[in-house]
Amino acid sequence: MKVYVNGKMLDRDKAVISVFDRGFLYGDAIFETMRSYGGRLFRAKDHLGRLYSTLRALKIKQPVADKEAEKAAYELLEINGLIPDGKSPREGASRAPQDARIRITISRGESEDRKMDISKSGPPTIVMTAEEYFPPPDKYYENGIAVDIAESRRNSRTVLKNFKVVNYLDSILARNEALPKGCFDTIFLNDAGYVCEGSTSNIFMVSGNKLLTPSLDCGVLPGITRKVILEISRYAGLGMQEGKFILDDLKNASEAFITNSLFEVMPVVKVEEKIVGKGSVGVMTKKIHGLYRELIEKSTADTKQGA
Repeated sequence: MKVYVNGKMLDRDKAVISVFDRGFLYGDAIFETMRSYGGRLFRAKDHLGRLYSTLRALKIKQPVADKEAEKAAYELLEINGLIPDGKSPREGASRAPQDARIRITISRGESEDRKMDISKSGPPTIVMTAEEYFPPPDKYYENGIAVDIAESRRNSRTVLKNFKVVNYLDSILARNEALPKGCFDTIFLNDAGYVCEGSTSNIFMVSGNKLLTPSLDCGVLPGITRKVILEISRYAGLGMQEGKFILDDLKNASEAFITNSLFEVMPVVKVEEKIVGKGSVGVMTKKIHGLYRELIEKSTADTKQGA
């Protein structure tokens, strides 16, 4: 397996960063995760646009030119045998992988005196990986999943609320409290008690004929899949409302689903011990996911033709 580190393609066991890197020492780093379908990145411009915007907001120098990251991602896919070409990418493999997970991590780099003064840090460190991605089992999409409600709260006032930073410790702890309960994910409320987001996902609810989702001022990460769902709702003529919703709104919704760039649209049929709607995957959830898949097929086909 090859990985990209600071402009070089390296074998995994030779890819290293400094023990004084601020990303390692302080979590002073950001990341993006993208999914490729049949070797083509989906919504790369949106992911990279969010990445570069976050770099500017957090005053981390951009380590590569705008198009360099996307170019490197495709090189990684190719060198790791993640672009199907009719040939087996690895000796003994029976097929070429169809989907992959691409992660880009950028830290502020080393700090001269390892103190809080960021003016004496850098250059930034960039690491990129590409690995085959296996989606959750079909039964999750067919039957729906359960979610827990996290005991900890999201901070809707922190300056980091809308940025994808590497410190996921609160999500990790909350998710691992939910897993033994048979839950796929956990949902956070924010410090004001409003529904916020999942540990690695955004959440949507259906009430009547309207799609509901927490607004960004609730402390929500502006997910790329969330953005796509909002686009879909507009051109499909679906009612859509971003706002502030309490836990009862979620538990009493007729349908619910969570989204992220890897598992796409995951239906929720149970919140804690409360059955959502009829306890089965709803009509609007199926419609939204179907439209999302159609958009993927069109987008990746167009990208391939223009490559």
